[in-house]
Amino acid sequence: MTTYSPNPTVEFDGGLSFADNTISSISIRAGRNDVLEQPQPSYARIELWTDASEPLAVNLSDAVTVSIDKGTSGQEQIFSGIISDVEISLDGYGDIGSIARYTLTAVGALAQLNKRLVGASGFSKEFDGTRVFNILSEAFLTSWLDVNPTLTWQQLPTQTTWATYDATNEALVNALSTTVDVPGEYELTVYNDGETNAYVLVQQAAQSGRGVLWEGGDGHLHYDDYSARLDNTPLTLTDDDILARGLRTTAQWSEIVNDVTVSYKANATKTARDEQSVILYGQLAGTRSTQLEQATAAQDQANAFLTSRSYPRTYPETITIPLHSPTVSDATRDALTAVYNGLPVVTNDLPAVFGTTFSGYVEGWTWNLTKYTADLALTCSAFYETYPHLVWFQIPATTTWAGYTPNTNTWEDL
Repeated sequence: MTTYSPNPTVEFDGGLSFADNTISSISIRAGRNDVLEQPQPSYARIELWTDASEPLAVNLSDAVTVSIDKGTSGQEQIFSGIISDVEISLDGYGDIGSIARYTLTAVGALAQLNKRLVGASGFSKEFDGTRVFNILSEAFLTSWLDVNPTLTWQQLPTQTTWATYDATNEALVNALSTTVDVPGEYELTVYNDGETNAYVLVQQAAQSGRGVLWEGGDGHLHYDDYSARLDNTPLTLTDDDILARGLRTTAQWSEIVNDVTVSYKANATKTARDEQSVILYGQLAGTRSTQLEQATAAQDQANAFLTSRSYPRTYPETITIPLHSPTVSDATRDALTAVYNGLPVVTNDLPAVFGTTFSGYVEGWTWNLTKYTADLALTCSAFYETYPHLVWFQIPATTTWAGYTPNTNTWEDL
C-alpha cells in the first residue's frame, strides 16, 4: 500500500501560483462522451480562497495551468487553457478577517479555435491528417493579410510582444508537426466553400477521416488518425484500482443503427443494411456526412458503422479510479496522471454483471481534486467500436467451423 495526495498547483500568467489550502476544489473535463463524435473543448472549474482585502491579479484570457503530483516523483500538467469566466463571492467578512472565493472557469485550445475563421482560399484534395494540420495552422497563425494595414505598433497594448500578438499560442503552433498525424488514412475532397468557422471545419475533416482531434493536458492539440490507437500501450486496471461503486452500463435501443447512409464527394452516397437487425429491432436508420473523395472509402465507412452499431452491446462506460486510495499503485498513478484520448484500457476484474473483462479506449476523462483526494472518471469505448468485429448475429447461419476462413483462426481470435 502506498500513500498519495495529489497536491494540485494552479499557475497563472506572470508566475502567480496557488497550492495547498488556498485551493478549495478543482474539476476538469476533457475528451468526449461518445466515440462517434469529436471531442468538445476541455474546461476546468477552479475554486480558490483568498483574503477579501487582497484581490487576485487574474483576468479574462489569462493563461492558466493545473498540475498534480505523480505517483512516483515530480508533477504532471493535467490542464492548460485560458480564463473564460471569473466569479467572486464572500464566504466570510468581519473584524477578525475575511475570506473571498474566486470561482474561475478556464477553457482549452479547442474553444479558441471556435472563435477563428479559415478557408477563404480553400483547401486542395488531401488526406485527413494534412487537412487538419492546414486548418489548425491557418487558424492559429496570423499572417500579414490578417493585419489591418493602418495598424501601428504603438496602438497595441504595451505588454504585447511579437510572439504574443493576437494571443497566438506559439508553442501550440510549433508543436503541430509532431502532434498531428500526417498525412492520415482517408483522402478528402477539395474544399472551396469559402471562409467558415475553423472548429466546425476541422471537426468535419477529423470525422471524415475516422480520426480524433483532442486536447492534451499540456495544452497542445493532437490529431490521431484512424490507425493510431493500435500502436498505444495498454494500461491494465485491477480490482485494487477500480471503484466498483458507481459502475454503470446501459443497452440503448436509440444507439442501434441497422440502415446506414454515408455521403461523400458531391453529395453522392453509399449505403449498408443489416436485415437480421432490422427484423429484431425494426428499421433504425443513421446517416454520416463526410468530405471523402473516394467511393470505396465511403462504402468502407458505411460497412464499419453498420458492424459496430447494428446490435446492442453492453460494457461499463465510466470507470472511476480514486488515485488517493492506498490500493492504487504508483505506476498506475503515473500512467493516469498522463491520461490521453485513445489510451487502451483492459481489465479482467469487473463484476460479473459487466462481463468480468473489458478491453477498450479512453475517450474522455473527468478530474475531481482537492489537496488530498484525486478521483479520475474515465469515459470509455469498447475496442470494437473503433475497430469493428462481428457478433454472432452477423455470422451467416450456414457457416461451419471447418469452413471458417482464414482457417488459421482459433476460438480466441474471434
